[in-house]
Amino acid sequence: MRVLVDIADPRLAREVAEVLERAGHEISRGAANAAKQFDVALVATPELAAKLRAAKPTAAIVVVTKVGDVPARIRALEAGADDAFDGSFAPSQMVARVGAVGRRAALTPPPAERIELDGCTIDLSAATATRDGAITALTAREVELVRWLAGRAGHVVSRGDLLQHVWRVSAASETRAVDVAIAALRGKLERDAANPAIIVSVRGAGYRWG
Repeated sequence: MRVLVDIADPRLAREVAEVLERAGHEISRGAANAAKQFDVALVATPELAAKLRAAKPTAAIVVVTKVGDVPARIRALEAGADDAFDGSFAPSQMVARVGAVGRRAALTPPPAERIELDGCTIDLSAATATRDGAITALTAREVELVRWLAGRAGHVVSRGDLLQHVWRVSAASETRAVDVAIAALRGKLERDAANPAIIVSVRGAGYRWG
């Protein structure tokens, strides 16, 4: 796999890269390489994890924190990281965990930039939805919502998942932000927002794309 290593501590970054290279992975280093293609990113901060998640929703992201910094690991997971561990890792454990998150990400193909569903054409790159010739603009948050839901088509996505991966806040947050945003998005995508066929509610569980 192609692994991006962006860890501030030079010694730790070097050790991580060497371990992964010995395991057969291709390594890119530093923030300057963040725009390059990668399968797994190992980064040092929750903030960078959130930035990469927004840029590449289906990427596998692991945050490597200081030893014993449990709050940082929690923030990393809330920011959208797939895994988080500190610098006291055993090399074999790190290789196994990187491989695991990479394999999970590979099983989730990214949604197409142009989606046609129930008479609606959604152009994610242009941030528009078209139905019956009428073009409606989508907000950046709505585009990210579509990417996250469409990337998991056929599976139920909970409100907590959406809060964590789209809003970048704790899944336990007390907010109706998801419900409000879904209602607004349905108004732009659905033939009949009261009887949605694109973003379907699953009672007590969340939402399912299509």
